[in-house]
Amino acid sequence: MGRTIPSFRMAEVQESSEWRAFKRTLSHEDRCAFDQMIGTARLYTSASSLAIRPSRFEGMAMALMFHHQTMLARAVGTVSGLSRGTPE
Repeated sequence: MGRTIPSFRMAEVQESSEWRAFKRTLSHEDRCAFDQMIGTARLYTSASSLAIRPSRFEGMAMALMFHHQTMLARAVGTVSGLSRGTPE
């Protein structure tokens, strides 16, 4: 029996290609940031594929939000540690 929906990895590639026109309007520096953002979403492909959602963009957006949250939590922890005089 065949798949009824493409794998999340394939859907993610398709979603990224659909944003190509948007990417072309960005400056070179912003294009690099866009590519980094898409690459970051790919770090969580396995988790996103297990969270079955009707929109492939939802999985990518959640992956990005999760990644930014973890980075923010680390930065806050580092700054808190520095303000107490004990680097973490």
